[in-house]
Amino acid sequence: MAAAKAAATSKPKPKGDRMKKVYMVTDLGPGDGGKGSVVHKLATQFKAHTIVKVGGAQGSHGVRTTAGQSFAFSQFGCGTFEGVRTHLSHRIVIDPVGIMNEARSLRYEAGVHDPFSLLTIDKSALCNTPFHGIASRIKELALRDFPRGTIGTGVGQTFRLHESHPELSIFARDLASPQLRQKLETIRDYITAELQPLLVGSFLKEDDEELTRNVELLTDSGFIEHVLEQFQLAAANCRVVDAEYFATDILGCDGIIVAESSHGILTDSVAGFQPHTSALRTLSRFTRAMFTDAGYDGGIVSLGVHRAYEIRHGAGPMPTHDPTMSETLLPGSTKDTNRWQGIVRVGPLDVVLMRYALATSQPDAYDGLVITWFDQVEHNGIWRYCNRYYGVNDREFFTPQGDLKVWHRNNGNQLRYQTELTKRLHAVTPEVIETPIPHGASRDELFDFVQKILREYLNVPVRIVSFGPTERDKVLK
Repeated sequence: MAAAKAAATSKPKPKGDRMKKVYMVTDLGPGDGGKGSVVHKLATQFKAHTIVKVGGAQGSHGVRTTAGQSFAFSQFGCGTFEGVRTHLSHRIVIDPVGIMNEARSLRYEAGVHDPFSLLTIDKSALCNTPFHGIASRIKELALRDFPRGTIGTGVGQTFRLHESHPELSIFARDLASPQLRQKLETIRDYITAELQPLLVGSFLKEDDEELTRNVELLTDSGFIEHVLEQFQLAAANCRVVDAEYFATDILGCDGIIVAESSHGILTDSVAGFQPHTSALRTLSRFTRAMFTDAGYDGGIVSLGVHRAYEIRHGAGPMPTHDPTMSETLLPGSTKDTNRWQGIVRVGPLDVVLMRYALATSQPDAYDGLVITWFDQVEHNGIWRYCNRYYGVNDREFFTPQGDLKVWHRNNGNQLRYQTELTKRLHAVTPEVIETPIPHGASRDELFDFVQKILREYLNVPVRIVSFGPTERDKVLK
């Protein structure tokens, strides 16, 4: 492992006269937009030296390479197969147990000899624990038939608890602390006490087994020993660095950086559709600020990613949901139905929601769009999309053109507004347009087809269209 740390310590050599550039990748939906394959494409196309992660550790970003490799990345960047370094920034909630599990899978299942040699972690990165995950799952079970939606790992719980009780927080710099066991026990005890009022309530009968399993983990002495052991292993294997490393050793290098984010804009804690949101801010401007605040002086290209159709894995409004499209859009999908997120819903592309996602960011926040999974709709021969809704006469929440209004008032009513907007979205009816896809067209011709349609509705050019899972299936212009 000493060799791994030595390899991580060495600075990448400047690449001659190559300019500095950051490609920021942001999901314009509620997640599941296909960010992983896009990050992999950019990393391989431009030979990136580092992928910088922001958001949360619960992401599952799928990558399939032309060499036949396949993996769902969470905390390691989607350029790992190509030897691209990963930096977990101070703007990501990390999961030390998850890091150890992912590293083992990368080494023993995916053939990456020493994944830790490619990884650095900002010392200020907040750490998620399995006890936060238990809190997330039990709180979701307590909602019975009215799900809020959660992945169940506890990243949101970690962030919220940090905001309300910062003294209970564990950071990456604490992983090697002699007080680590005490910190873990304190978090466990706080969460156990917090959950007690919920546990006297009623739960769905079918959730009894899941509830019992999670409650028992809170009092299982062997479980906390396991958590402590994994945290200590993370401390021994991972290189934790300070902010100067990010500013100097990463941003100071010539070449390409890719900023890989989790979540999606529609789950932003402020601008998202309440209560089906993350605890984190997911807008691209926060990622941009991380680079500028660190003194970055190179170029930034901001890309908004969205599938060629609508998808949502989790509770929340989805006006274009069409159950009849599941078999044609999700053949062989690995996104299984589960208790925390529910079923995977799909439907026609919702351009209205895309406009809202773009509008929540600063003007001119995006330099281009990336449309993924177009091969799925191409196979069906028809591209179905929605450009407006019926039932949008309420001028408090919709513009005269029928678009969603973005809350710009600086007062404390934001969450109330977002909650009411969510209710309105559940009541609208989409007007769906069906456009035949040119049969036998080349990928360049199909790219132009996508560009022409979306440019009519969105004031952002299309830069990448994906026609398949690997990096060679992405057309970039």
